Amino acid sequence: MHATWDTILSVIFPEHCISCNKEGHALCAICERTIITKPVALSASTAALFDYAHPLVKKAIWALKYDRRLALGKYFGIALYREFFKHLARQSAKSRETMILIPVPSSRGTLRERGSNHAEVVASAIAEEAVKDGVSFIADSAILIKEKDTQRQVEAKTRGARLTNLRGAFVVENGERITGKTIILIDDVITTGATLREAREALRPWKPKRILAIAFRDLQPEFFDFNRRARICFVCCGEIVDRL
Repeated sequence: MHATWDTILSVIFPEHCISCNKEGHALCAICERTIITKPVALSASTAALFDYAHPLVKKAIWALKYDRRLALGKYFGIALYREFFKHLARQSAKSRETMILIPVPSSRGTLRERGSNHAEVVASAIAEEAVKDGVSFIADSAILIKEKDTQRQVEAKTRGARLTNLRGAFVVENGERITGKTIILIDDVITTGATLREAREALRPWKPKRILAIAFRDLQPEFFDFNRRARICFVCCGEIVDRL
């Protein structure tokens, strides 16, 4: 219902650039060039695609999450796929492996309030872009479920509070779909990594081949402290952080 209504509104009220207000796209080509770059190496294991201190990046994420500018989710998905998923696409094509994109779910209350899960929009955009390369990435929002409403992570003041806030928040349905598969979690902002850590713990009993994650924007990567046995790669708003 929401998707149909959004389509009707897009015809009546065409998209305008969130930066310059030019009609046609949620982010016009001229403004896009002010924030997107080719990946720049920051360290041996880190590369940056977005300048996540850029005010336009912050504005775009806010508009996607709270103002239902869903076209921006497609923009993020395509940009991240083109710069960071090409190697995964090649791996997938070579091994004939289907990779599963799992958006970090919103609670029922948040879905009622916002009308959509922006991470799901990004996941779908990545999957659609992969099809153009003849690669099968499946975006599946029916596997990881957020069972309880929690305080927003950015409102939790300490790392301990964030970890406690999400404990037991996620459950897995249709878990047999991920056994032996490569899973890519999709989220927006990483603070302490607590959300992705909790999601990973919910998925691990189903024995996926490996778990990776992507986020549009990273706040505090220094808090990442994952079990060394966990094979996880983080792509945080263009930042790749390997934790083996």
